[in-house]
Amino acid sequence: MLDVDVSGPVVDAEFLAQVPIFGGLPPPTLAQLVSAASVRRVEAGVQLIGESELATSVFVVCEGELEICKRGTDGSEFRLAVLKRGDCVGEMSLIDIQPRSATVRTLSPAVILAIDNAGSARLYNEHPEAYLLLVLNIAREISRRLRRADQILADLGHAVDELWAHVHPNLAPRSR
Repeated sequence: MLDVDVSGPVVDAEFLAQVPIFGGLPPPTLAQLVSAASVRRVEAGVQLIGESELATSVFVVCEGELEICKRGTDGSEFRLAVLKRGDCVGEMSLIDIQPRSATVRTLSPAVILAIDNAGSARLYNEHPEAYLLLVLNIAREISRRLRRADQILADLGHAVDELWAHVHPNLAPRSR
């Protein structure tokens, strides 16, 4: 990863306010987060986060695309999502203080805003009400993702049942 000063107003408080986990935070607090963060220009194919690594930062995509991949129990990798401008990754670590749950790589050259754990700790100490809103926003985002994942699992289960019924028409459906 290459840390550079990125020319132009790529990241400001107005941009950060559009990111769901930062929604509703006061402009001075957003400006403080931006000033404490680092902006990185990253080439395509660079791993930002490795599954099981110690979590140290939350990343916001300012430009480019990232992919989130998860290893299965057999070791194979599956793409869970593609992130674009305004999406964030790594926010779960602010809540659960666990190792990274997935691998994140750049799909194209990207500009990333990184807010480290020290930045969120400063927010907690200096603006506890803003920190509480941040945590609530993260919980809402995680809840939205869980609802989407639940729907995907339900749709997948239905597809498996239909396939089972097609392959074994004389047997009762496996579930429902």
